[in-house]
Amino acid sequence: MIDSTHKKYPPRIDKRVINHQYLPCSLDILIKETILPFDCYIKRYGDYVVIIQAGTYISGELLEKMSNNKEIYLLKEDSEKIGQYKTELNVIDLSDSRFNVLETCEERLSVMYTTMSNAMKAIFDNRDEKLPLEALYTYLDQLAKCVDLETNILSLLLKNIPDEYTTHHHSTNVAFFAVILAKAIHLSQEEIIDVGFTGLVHDIGKIRIDSNLLLKPSRLDDDEYEIVKHHADDGYAILADNGIINQKILNGVRFHHERLDGSGYPKGLRRKLIPKYAQIVGVCDVFDALTTKRTFRKNYTSYEALLVMKQEMASQFDDLYVNTFIKLLSRNS
Repeated sequence: MIDSTHKKYPPRIDKRVINHQYLPCSLDILIKETILPFDCYIKRYGDYVVIIQAGTYISGELLEKMSNNKEIYLLKEDSEKIGQYKTELNVIDLSDSRFNVLETCEERLSVMYTTMSNAMKAIFDNRDEKLPLEALYTYLDQLAKCVDLETNILSLLLKNIPDEYTTHHHSTNVAFFAVILAKAIHLSQEEIIDVGFTGLVHDIGKIRIDSNLLLKPSRLDDDEYEIVKHHADDGYAILADNGIINQKILNGVRFHHERLDGSGYPKGLRRKLIPKYAQIVGVCDVFDALTTKRTFRKNYTSYEALLVMKQEMASQFDDLYVNTFIKLLSRNS
């Protein structure tokens, strides 16, 4: 499991910014249990200086420390981000009792999905390699507790997730699939959370790749593909820099593109040499990729995707994981 002694990010004077226009705001703009998509400033000796950086997890402790400031300032040019933050990110706190009394599984899934995908969007948009581990871990812990295989959870999820590709939605999808699959093969609660976390951050290395390349509307050429392939090793490095020491998570991210027949990357590992977390996340990654619309190809239905994985990619994936996916989908249809 992720080390529970996560890094804290207390208020701090970080940098000075000049030649900008600022908007005074009350502390009410900061929403607990969200990730801030813009910088916050205070005024000191006539200058505006950053006190909370974009990408910071807004914890209760941080809000308490900020309470000494009567006023904060935001860049006028961030007005659009501010509006999106107040409308899109103002979701129910997953640790709040209101979340625990939501009546249906579908309502809980919707809240968790929105919260996690918005968190990943803030991370990828800001391209900040300092990750809000405490927030991400909280989300995965709640998701693992919520998943009930006796419900039609997979069908509910597939019905409600967007079918257009974005990196943050893809990351969230893979995390949800990984938790469901891990639970279905009877992993321990600790492993379920770790596998889900691995799925959520499996593409975190793409922070280091030019967004124009990631959003290219046509297929990548060979040189571009080689650049994108670096995201597996870069993801390992980013997580290690954030203090993740769990090798199952680190190797799950690094090797999620390895395949049983040796056709994957970055090392061309085969069969049992590929770590379990990497195999689970790899199956979820491909399933989501196949069922998501791209500008250069149509998307498959869930059954079509699993059929492709079962037949055309049979040498690449462990039957246990693909067959479990098929059973879950059949059971929940």
